[in-house]
Amino acid sequence: MTVLKTIEIGEWESHPNLLDYRAEWPGDMLVERATWSPDAPTETIHFKGVEPIAIGGPGFIWFRFWLADEDQLVERYFDADGHPIGMYMPICMELEHRAQSYSTVNLLLALWLQADGGRLMVLNEDRFDQAVADGLITPVQSERAENRIRELTRAIFQKRFPPALVRNFTISVTSPDDTKEE
Repeated sequence: MTVLKTIEIGEWESHPNLLDYRAEWPGDMLVERATWSPDAPTETIHFKGVEPIAIGGPGFIWFRFWLADEDQLVERYFDADGHPIGMYMPICMELEHRAQSYSTVNLLLALWLQADGGRLMVLNEDRFDQAVADGLITPVQSERAENRIRELTRAIFQKRFPPALVRNFTISVTSPDDTKEE
């Protein structure tokens, strides 16, 4: 049975495969960062008709951007060398903001944008349709999800979403072996 999950700030902090977790507030946006441990297993994301993509593993780094102005989450995944893998955008209800905390209800659907920006995919359509048919997703939630998919897809193709800060975000990874003492 499918249950709608609440996404909250800090949930990555207790993920068993993560070594480090941080959260910062640059302006009105919250950014979470999680680094996978050296002995973490590989985690993949699956698409219909496409080979699974590794989004987690030893040294991988995840970022979650809580974009209040856009009422949307965007997760960016990077491999252990700092190369971008892609962006995951869960389709959710409105972001709830209380003091230094955010949360939202995940409506099962999501968008995946490959790192090169060339391929955009909708995820979990079958699970979403079944949850709607079973009454686990209300008509209001279903309408919200379908509208968000259309809005975000249009904004992505027009290069208006995600915001430039997120879209152009890169990281630099330095291995301890790369540092030399003088």
